Amino acid sequence: MNYATVDDMAARFTERELIELTDTENIPPSTVDTPRVLVKLGDAQAFVDGYVGQVYRLPLQGCAKPPAVPGGPTEYVAPPVLTRLVCDVARYYLHDDLAPENEVYRRYKAAVKELEAIATGTAMLSCPWGGSPGQVVGTDAQSGGDEVRHCFSPRSITDDALKGFA
Repeated sequence: MNYATVDDMAARFTERELIELTDTENIPPSTVDTPRVLVKLGDAQAFVDGYVGQVYRLPLQGCAKPPAVPGGPTEYVAPPVLTRLVCDVARYYLHDDLAPENEVYRRYKAAVKELEAIATGTAMLSCPWGGSPGQVVGTDAQSGGDEVRHCFSPRSITDDALKGFA
């Protein structure tokens, strides 16, 4: 499941801004460099998953959105907070050079703080229609098990094996 799309980015920050950030040719008609935005969205989603994966099993199931038509299929979508956070991080990644006081940088830093709160359990993901966006993990987020297992090989270095070495 993708947490955010190019359309999500355009809705939040305008298509004009995306054109300014991605169209390096500047030859009319200017267009959004969609592949570049998709790369940055993928990078941002991986960044967000690094935090979310500490609390929820990945990939997330998503939020069950009620069907538009009664009896229609249930659609699973990303929690809205993740869409916003991924867009903010991807927007930051699209900028090449930013001063710390820049609005884009401030939004990026706020997104990181919010992700840290999710990862530490002081904030949680929620679905606007109820339910959970995914399965909460125990101590081992990615292996699927909650217990830690160790496997050690028997000692292969013995006193007899070391005879002759100084």
